[in-house]
Amino acid sequence: MPLSRLLLDRLPLARLSPTRLAALLFKTLLLLSSGIMLTFSAMFLYLNPQIPETAAFSQVTLRAPLRIYSADGLLIQEFGERLTPIAYEDIPPLFIRALLDTEDKRFFEHRGIDFVTLFNASWQFVRNRGDIRTGASTITMQLVKNISGASEVRLLRKFKEILLALKIERELSKEKILTLYLNFIPFGKHAFGIQAAAHTYYGKDVSELTLAEIAMLAGIPKAPEAGNPINNPTRALTRRELVLQRMLGQESITINEYEQAVAAPITASVHGRTVELSSMYAAEMVRQYIQQNFGSEVYRQGMVAHTTIDSKMQRAAVAAVRQNILEYDRRHGYRGPEYKRIHGTDEFLARSVVLAPAPDEPFLEDPFADEQPSEEPADNRYPENWLQNLANAQTYGNQEPGIVTQVEENSIRVVTKALTEIEIDRDGFKWARPYITVNRLGALPESATDIVGIGDVIRYEQLGDGAVALGQHPGIQAALIALAPRDGAITAMVGGFDFTARQFNHATQARRQPGSNFKPFFYSGAMENGLTAASIYNDAPIVLPGGQLEETYRPRNSGDVFHGNIRLREALYRSINLVSLRIILDYGPKNAIDYVSRFGFDTANFPRNAQLAFGGGTIALTPLEIVTGYAAFANGGFKVTPFLISRINSINGDVFFQADPEIACHANCDEINPAPRVVEPRVAHIMDSILSDAVRRGTGTKALRALKRSDLRGKTGTTNSADIWFSGYTPDLVATVWSGFHDNAPVGNREWGSTTPIEIWIDFMAQSLPRERDATTLPRPDGIFSVKIDPETGKRTEPSDPDGVFEIFREEYIPLATAENESEKDLDSEPVIF
Repeated sequence: MPLSRLLLDRLPLARLSPTRLAALLFKTLLLLSSGIMLTFSAMFLYLNPQIPETAAFSQVTLRAPLRIYSADGLLIQEFGERLTPIAYEDIPPLFIRALLDTEDKRFFEHRGIDFVTLFNASWQFVRNRGDIRTGASTITMQLVKNISGASEVRLLRKFKEILLALKIERELSKEKILTLYLNFIPFGKHAFGIQAAAHTYYGKDVSELTLAEIAMLAGIPKAPEAGNPINNPTRALTRRELVLQRMLGQESITINEYEQAVAAPITASVHGRTVELSSMYAAEMVRQYIQQNFGSEVYRQGMVAHTTIDSKMQRAAVAAVRQNILEYDRRHGYRGPEYKRIHGTDEFLARSVVLAPAPDEPFLEDPFADEQPSEEPADNRYPENWLQNLANAQTYGNQEPGIVTQVEENSIRVVTKALTEIEIDRDGFKWARPYITVNRLGALPESATDIVGIGDVIRYEQLGDGAVALGQHPGIQAALIALAPRDGAITAMVGGFDFTARQFNHATQARRQPGSNFKPFFYSGAMENGLTAASIYNDAPIVLPGGQLEETYRPRNSGDVFHGNIRLREALYRSINLVSLRIILDYGPKNAIDYVSRFGFDTANFPRNAQLAFGGGTIALTPLEIVTGYAAFANGGFKVTPFLISRINSINGDVFFQADPEIACHANCDEINPAPRVVEPRVAHIMDSILSDAVRRGTGTKALRALKRSDLRGKTGTTNSADIWFSGYTPDLVATVWSGFHDNAPVGNREWGSTTPIEIWIDFMAQSLPRERDATTLPRPDGIFSVKIDPETGKRTEPSDPDGVFEIFREEYIPLATAENESEKDLDSEPVIF
């Protein structure tokens, strides 16, 4: 007997009659079906309460990004999403065919679930042990996924999608479902819905799209960010071809239309309102404030933020910071290519070998010389690694990346990101003395080969005259912040060389030692306490106890020069450290700290010792804090609060926020929100005149020579060769400039507040100030007198004294006559009113 027959005879089923076998199979199927039904019923009872109502998402509303504008209406930046609702009748039928032929060709036949694709996905689930690698989603189910935001391919999520898809199909028409889908789905680049996508990628209405453009957009939703034609044109092109193939297969288009569309080039680019003003540091501050106060929904609600940034001043600030940082950088030498001889250089050199005829070999005329040679595509001339490096390299400021392709004695050829070649001549690289230290440079380059080689990644910049110069990404940073002293409106802000390279805002976040830039604040406190601009101090060496073990501290002036007896006015505009120290010792560190806190400085960590005199130690202030302090001198003694946002409203004009700044007001202040006074008006007037002298005859004279204005005031600051400052103002505008390295490295022993910072300030002010004849003039406070004094003693002298000088005094502090002239009656005459 065959073995197979023997085994069958031994099986229990083999002994059953056909009737009993059929009954057993029926019961088994019934139990299995009941189990499946019970399982699905339990899942339904568990998941159904979690399914949202259709009405919760069936209404499509406009989404618009957060827009940030300058005070004069220029767009600074956009953040967020775009969604422009479209009705079913406005959707091109060809787009509907492109979508359905590719994603769900039985859409108008099924009821939310396509059982053919569902069976395939279920089989994959079993075969791949729970891993579903291709979805079974219909358009309705994809709509559900986009509404829920879940993207994982899991059985439980799929079952929830099925339940909601069934609910949607019962309650909405196919046309409504398709309309919702084409309004909700993401297309990348913050565009949601087909209408927003058409405007984002092609700058036109969806009804104006060509077949190639329709197919391109129809292929994006599969991978909105990774597969759009901007981020990944190769993948987008492949996907477009797939869409066109399926349309052809479903006879939605003809073979001629297919061939034309497949051959069409990619024409997509990011369309939208062009950013009109570079002010990313300010834009990021506004974005953070709005998100913190209004939530993340601001990126889709069409909020509009109006800032106080003045476009003319902002452009001047950006240009001044970048130009003078680069000038500093060049003064300190060339640090070399960013990368030397990158991978692919040998391949490039091998491709570049040109075989020339031997010297004694006759030259043969080319019979095809009149024919135009076919030009090799640019991306075929360079190694793949070069192309990748150029594609990934960022432009910082005006410093463009490039790779050296040829080096001769007097020229450097460079391939750019656009795969074109430019040439840098000797005038463009002769500045590149090698950097040794911040204070030492190497010799001038005799040849271009001394500084770069083929395959080096370098920076270059386009000059205004069309020439090209060797460049480099500067290591030093600078910040400029300017505001209106009357109300604190920030009119310009630059937080560093380039926001793309470093998002840290040095104007508002960098807490650095202000050095002598801090002196005017405690000087004004000392004058309120009874000193005058004519008070005499001895500028001579001083020794202070320095701590344990009988240590001593010997502070010194810059350059170790001593001036003997000197007036307070001259000591401040000359920035004499030892006089500042003696003033602090007389005034008292605690009194000085209490006074300077009026300007809004956080004095919790200020040193309670002589370091106050030099703006050093643990004093750490931002340029924003410094410029706010100087505003009090510019406006006559009032503390204003800096602000950047003037108004926030909706896209419909509803106002969510309106600034109500405190205003520096000298008279008739009933109708405004007055700023508090922090400096006695006469002291503010005297300090203003001393800071005028700092520009006319002190450390800021470069500003007067450059701008040739009588209304300039300001003060330099240098701390431990690491932080250099200049703060200056007129009654119309106050600006502070800081420069230094992010890691507090020294800037060089030939760098001061009177170099890079004041040069940035000058360039900015030259473009930003009104004409002097249109400038604001502050009112003169009462109780101020001008008296002729002896500059050696600070005492009153005869009006006819040829050596005497006029000084400004508060009425109660007018000095007495010198001892030898106390009996002279003319000294008892009325002082000159100033």
